[in-house]
Amino acid sequence: MVKTTTYKTFVWIIVILVATNLSMGITFLIHKQQDLKAAKQAQETPIEVPTEQRTKFFREQLNLAPEQVDQFRELNRNYNRTVWEITNKLEGLRAGMVDEMGKSAADSQRLDEITKEIGELHTHLKNVTINYYMGMKTACNEEQKEKLNEIFRSMLKQNEDVKLPGGYGRRGRGFGNNN
Repeated sequence: MVKTTTYKTFVWIIVILVATNLSMGITFLIHKQQDLKAAKQAQETPIEVPTEQRTKFFREQLNLAPEQVDQFRELNRNYNRTVWEITNKLEGLRAGMVDEMGKSAADSQRLDEITKEIGELHTHLKNVTINYYMGMKTACNEEQKEKLNEIFRSMLKQNEDVKLPGGYGRRGRGFGNNN
């Protein structure tokens, strides 16, 4: 009697473990496919951030003169182009990292290289943002510099990424002006 009960218990444990493993495996494969599809779509369809929207925002917030608007527009174009390139590289690296982790024998040295490259790109992204801000700052008078600093402070999120005004950004959130 004890053996039959023990046997049935082991069978049920094995059934539950097999079902759990199958569901985890299927979930992993589905997520991997979704990540690959998203990475492929990101490469095929370039993201165009309307530069006029951000320039218009700063023009209105800082009361920019026409020559300042031209400077801001040029800074914005260069910033958008560079950020777009960095963001695409980061997406590719993240997809590569997931692919490597998904291998049965993941190469920890390759994963380390990918994380270092991601870190370097994040540093580069922050430096590009700093240069963008400093370029705008040089085009401003003292009153505009103070307002620009307030705007950048309010645009920083918890993870220190700069949100874009008008609903343009990685997560599609709009700018909430608290001024």
